[in-house]
Amino acid sequence: MQRPEVDDQLTLLTDDGKTEALCAEVENDPALPDGVILKVLARGSFEQGEQCWIVDKDGSKIGATVKSTAPKPTIDQEVVLSAVIPETE
Repeated sequence: MQRPEVDDQLTLLTDDGKTEALCAEVENDPALPDGVILKVLARGSFEQGEQCWIVDKDGSKIGATVKSTAPKPTIDQEVVLSAVIPETE
C-alpha cells in the first residue's frame, strides 16, 4: 500500500462495515517508524481507540487506530487515524 495523499479516496473497514473516506491531511507519526497520521472525512460512527482497516485498491489491508474524532459529528465526521505504512520500492 502506498502512503495516501491529500484528496485520496480511502475505504475504511470497521465492525459496522465499509465506508468511504476522503483524506484531508497526511503527517508523519513521530511515535512510530513508518507511522503516519491521517485526518479523514468519513461517514459512520467512530470512537477513539477503535481499530479499523484501510483497504487498498488491490484488496490488501493496513490496520489503523482511531486517535480522535470531531467533538460534534455531522454527516461527514472528521476522524484522525494512526497507521504504519511500510515504504514500498
